[in-house]
Amino acid sequence: MSHIIESSGLIRAVRFGPFEADLQSGELRKRGLKLKLEGKPFQILALLLERAGEVVTRRELRDKLWAPDTYVVFDRNVNTAVNKLRQALGDSADSPRFVETLARRGYRFIAPVEMPSKAHVPLSQPAESIHSIAVLPFLNASGDPAMEYLSDGITESLINSLSQLPDLRVMARSTVFRYKGRENDPQRVGRELGSHAVITGRVAQPGDNLTVATELVDVATGWRLWGEQYTRKPSAAFTVEEEISRDISSKLKLRLTHQVEERLAKRNPENVDAYREYLKGRYHFNRMTAEGLEKAFAHFEKAIESDPQYALAYTGLADCQGMHAFFSLRPPRQVMPKAKEAALKALDIDETLAEAHASLAGVLKTYDWDWQAAEKEYLRALELNPSYATAHRWYAAYLTAMGRHEEALREMERAQELDPLSLAISMEMAWDFYIAREYERCIEQSLKTLEMEPAFAAAFSSLGLGYEQTHQYAEAISALEKSRDGSGGNPVSLASLAHTLALAGRKREARKILGELKELSQRAYVAPYMFALVHAGLGEKNRALDWLEKAVDERDAYAVWIKREPRFDGLRSSPRFDDLLRRLRLPP
Repeated sequence: MSHIIESSGLIRAVRFGPFEADLQSGELRKRGLKLKLEGKPFQILALLLERAGEVVTRRELRDKLWAPDTYVVFDRNVNTAVNKLRQALGDSADSPRFVETLARRGYRFIAPVEMPSKAHVPLSQPAESIHSIAVLPFLNASGDPAMEYLSDGITESLINSLSQLPDLRVMARSTVFRYKGRENDPQRVGRELGSHAVITGRVAQPGDNLTVATELVDVATGWRLWGEQYTRKPSAAFTVEEEISRDISSKLKLRLTHQVEERLAKRNPENVDAYREYLKGRYHFNRMTAEGLEKAFAHFEKAIESDPQYALAYTGLADCQGMHAFFSLRPPRQVMPKAKEAALKALDIDETLAEAHASLAGVLKTYDWDWQAAEKEYLRALELNPSYATAHRWYAAYLTAMGRHEEALREMERAQELDPLSLAISMEMAWDFYIAREYERCIEQSLKTLEMEPAFAAAFSSLGLGYEQTHQYAEAISALEKSRDGSGGNPVSLASLAHTLALAGRKREARKILGELKELSQRAYVAPYMFALVHAGLGEKNRALDWLEKAVDERDAYAVWIKREPRFDGLRSSPRFDDLLRRLRLPP
């Protein structure tokens, strides 16, 4: 009895082990990925599958699959075809799992086979229980490293587009990009991430065309639920992720509201040059280096030159300006007003852009100190895109600064659900525990982050803070030295190390670092907050308060933490400290 679906007009298919053979299209897939197996090898597989468990003689193979005029070379040809079949299946003639050889007789398919439980349901029909998806980094199959921005960009754009779909949880970029450059088994990755389905893809540009091939794989079974190849002119590249999003929503039976359809349409520009420059900008921005930010900024500006109505490019500009302040690369007064202007311009073009609301909220929080307006913008961003992990993370930082620690923890947990492999989220959860004065949990979370990435400088920083507050000074100094070395002597790491050295009684070493910070400030911007930390550790209260007043005057990005920062506890009895809090307009 045949195990193949024979119903007229439907896909005839069979599954065995991790493989799926579609006998109508002549395709063999392993865990959703198409294998190269054509011609006689596939025809032999099909015949063996139709007679699974039975012996198919060599004579039957000859009569069914070979023309009479080729009989003379049949023995050599069939041996070659069977060998190719075994190579595709990873099978062995000596220890077969799938195709058994019976000497001088023929072959038998010995593995269990499976077919869909309902013969009237096409094989590509997806399960209705899929409510979470991970988009693995698309492979740059062009062979040209300069095209890497395009494969990465399409991946990120697809993540953002799918995040707009109702009732679908989409893994965030920073988690899935930890799988970039690996040979990934979609089913294994999906299980690691707790996703119901995984999307894989590749991008190539043969000749004058852009080709994007993508597949949706069911994590529970490993089977391919859907796949498509999109061939477009490069000038239409920005429409591909929108088409993929629509096709996947259709396969998953997700009904798009009119508002969601409008948001998907608004995300893309009319100009391919603008789209290309935007993707390059995000590619460099995600490197999170000073050089990367400068290159990103230039690409975002070029995107806007090509299309002045491209809202996403303005959010890129806003994020670049904000990061310059956060990394102490530029004085806040020089960059934050420009960040706000760019975010507002993006919202003027498209009020439904979640990224723009989150970017604006960051300026309102760290520069304007308009706490009520900042929270309103964070909530609007999350209303528009509940799967936006970065917005959950930034909102958690806001709640922590407000002292609303239980709410902050819930937001961070939600961010981790969406982005479980994000180092930034894991580290910032440790920082939130530190600000909430839960120092043991800060240490524990920092160590968890270092398990993910043993050389992550920021995690050593939070680990050192936890140790310092529990008076484990030797351990704190060791961790903070690793943070300093791993960050290339970043002012944040230098100030934290100096503060701890001072508390440990090693004040001469602390003053030496203070001198390094002063020397560095002659060449580059150093946030006043850092000088305040060192003087607070040295017990020089008035000097620490002088620097905190300067931090408030300059709208230092770190000033939002003044009220909650444990390292400033020795300053709180001063009326000058109360005045600082009034100027920050922080709620009680």
